[in-house]
Amino acid sequence: MKIHCVIAIVLTAGLFGACKKEKDGAENVTITFTEPSVGDTIPSWNQVHMEGTVSGDGEMKGYVISALNATTNEVLFTTAYDVTSKAYNFHEHWINNLYDTTSVTVKVEVIKNEAGDRETATRTVVCLP
Repeated sequence: MKIHCVIAIVLTAGLFGACKKEKDGAENVTITFTEPSVGDTIPSWNQVHMEGTVSGDGEMKGYVISALNATTNEVLFTTAYDVTSKAYNFHEHWINNLYDTTSVTVKVEVIKNEAGDRETATRTVVCLP
């Protein structure tokens, strides 16, 4: 009788262990900007450098880099990368072709997992005409 109880306990423990879901994607993501610096001023027809690193504690599912008019939320530049990795280096350029002094938000949005959870970091710069 004791042997049957031991076998039942072992099988039950095995079932619970088999049902445990493996981690899918990253839970914690760190986005670090190298450029731009906070509050940079970008003269007319000069490039806004969007550069830095992303690291996660699991495989992330891609990222999007955008430059947005901070007042109107108009998309001035955007590019997306559908790349699965635990780390990314990003490096993009957009030329300031605006005709008015404009606050521009540089945004990096990382897709952390298959569920679509996201982590976002931003920097705001001033673009001169």
